[in-house]
Amino acid sequence: MVNLALSGRKEGAWPRARVSNIVGDGSSGKTLLALELIFWFLKMIYSINSKIFGKVKKAKVVYNNGEGVMDFPLSRMYGPNFEKMVDWKRSPTIESAGRDYLDEARKLKKGECLLYIIDSWDSFRSIHDAKIQKEKDEDVIKGYNLKKQQFAWKFFADACDLIDKNAVDATLIIISQTKSKIGVTFGKKQYRSGGDALNFYTHLVPWVRRVKKLVKTRMNEAKVFGFLSEINVDRSKVGLAFRTAEFRIINNHGIDDIGSMGMYLLKHKKKKWKGIKIEELNMHNFTKEVIRRGLKEDLQARCEKIWMQVEEQFEREADVLEEKSL
Repeated sequence: MVNLALSGRKEGAWPRARVSNIVGDGSSGKTLLALELIFWFLKMIYSINSKIFGKVKKAKVVYNNGEGVMDFPLSRMYGPNFEKMVDWKRSPTIESAGRDYLDEARKLKKGECLLYIIDSWDSFRSIHDAKIQKEKDEDVIKGYNLKKQQFAWKFFADACDLIDKNAVDATLIIISQTKSKIGVTFGKKQYRSGGDALNFYTHLVPWVRRVKKLVKTRMNEAKVFGFLSEINVDRSKVGLAFRTAEFRIINNHGIDDIGSMGMYLLKHKKKKWKGIKIEELNMHNFTKEVIRRGLKEDLQARCEKIWMQVEEQFEREADVLEEKSL
């Protein structure tokens, strides 16, 4: 369902050789979306024969983690080789993280591609801010983070210059934490830091929010086993914006793709699919049966068909508007 919201297609999601920005509050699934992207990138990239870039001979993934910790059980979620296939880094400042991405992208040759993730933009300080963080002077506090915003303009301009006309196969993902505006009665109550550069240079900006906790009762004990999140495409230069989709996240597992599609069918009043009962509180049985019968691709095709039918309905209504031509 995430793929459909991001691109309108079940096969593709994140735009290749572009700059995307995942924005969301804590525990909404931002990092998990990035990890899932890495997994499928590594799994699929060598089998793709792109009309623009051709076949990939060498792929590299860099995860630059400003917080320096990764608490997910990666081997359990993505297999024992996953961690070894990613270059895990922690740059000391946002400037060094930016330089590292640009250096990696500039080294790319024909047949090579790069997926670079900065998690999160908020966790990196600028060189200037790192030097003065302990000072209490009011003027310093007022100027805090401005150097970071100034750097962002040059960095994103350089990054977009590199990928202009698909010159290099370098994909950049920036993760941002939401912040709340105090006393706002009109307009958005949440925003992201980073200044206007992130608005100007990004090609895709999905916002993620946690909808609710998923709770089960076993042996007379109720426990949270995951949560339901929603992705909302706030900005897109590569597809239709303002598309939303809900997706299930299961603890120590990751995104439950099949269960998320089951939720989508429920939204469209489908209580059964191919004879399999769909229940929100017992989605595990639906997922298990789809896997047992090898029906995941059929389920993806069904959800995509419904999605496209909805989009086509809006297009037909738009077609009755007055035609314009030069």
